[in-house]
Amino acid sequence: MTWTNARTILKANNVPCSHGWDSTLQKLNEQDLVAHHGKVEDALIEHILCGEKFSKLYPVDPKARGAIQAKIVSLPLDEGSLSSEYPYLVSDQDLTSGDGNMSVVRVESNEDGVGAVLSSIFHVKRREEIPFADFENPKEMASRYQEVVGLTYEPMQLFHVVWMPHHRDFLEIRVDHPRGVAEADAHGMHSILKKKVNSWGCVALDQPVNLFPAVRPFYEDMDEGVVTQMTFLTTTGGIKDEKMPRRRRNADQRTEKYHVAGRDAVEAIAIYRIAVEWSFSEDEVLYQPSVSLAASGPSGAGGRGDPTISGALIKNCVRAADYEFVIERLGKKAQFVPPEPQE
Repeated sequence: MTWTNARTILKANNVPCSHGWDSTLQKLNEQDLVAHHGKVEDALIEHILCGEKFSKLYPVDPKARGAIQAKIVSLPLDEGSLSSEYPYLVSDQDLTSGDGNMSVVRVESNEDGVGAVLSSIFHVKRREEIPFADFENPKEMASRYQEVVGLTYEPMQLFHVVWMPHHRDFLEIRVDHPRGVAEADAHGMHSILKKKVNSWGCVALDQPVNLFPAVRPFYEDMDEGVVTQMTFLTTTGGIKDEKMPRRRRNADQRTEKYHVAGRDAVEAIAIYRIAVEWSFSEDEVLYQPSVSLAASGPSGAGGRGDPTISGALIKNCVRAADYEFVIERLGKKAQFVPPEPQE
């Protein structure tokens, strides 16, 4: 969990916090927080279900909802520390020795639906600078190189969710997607989870919903949050990637002067990646959920040669309400069409 999301959760639950993790932990250790424990743990579980997820939606027969939810509820929990420590992280020892298998650690339900939480250990590749002093001849290394960088694989515990909503005819597979997880790895984990779901025997997932139809409507609707990033092809053959820094609150790439001038100078732009962020306050707490939709290029195998986007990166959802808000906006822009009931 990022510090930004943790701070929002603590503030929403009236838990005092300071600047950054270390200062906040020191402050919390000096106080009696027993009264806050239950609320914060509930918020942690809510974040596990919907925070930083790469989600794919699969249409299912509405008549199969009951069977799917019943199957989820009946899933046996896998033994081991991943289950026993839930909703908390495992120890460093278990983290280091863990494998990549996905374990069912809990079944959760709320007013929105029923879901199975699966946890796994994933190794993230990170670049790490190696000090010259670590080498046998530091002066020689310093004369030859400006810096020396090594690659390390750092274990990270992930929480994935297979979710069947009560009021939406799409089964959702939500893969945990914290910083450092590559999109290709997220697609790979989706494939594993999809295979697990299909092995249940109560549903046969095919292709996820194509979300590309939502890209242009998000760009054209000036009342729909703020666009923080977009990539597009111009009619002159140029590919542009434009991004607004988050520190400029409410700055919208759609209305940024350089973008507007460039757009007006060409016949059209074909957008194939876009990130949208919303901001709203409740009880003096600021919530900023976002969604990113990214195709691999401006053309593809979709209708009329359009790209396809099989999943959405949904971030900064500290509550289920934030996630549901983003899914609702995504559904309206992509115009989800529920499957026809089977006879």
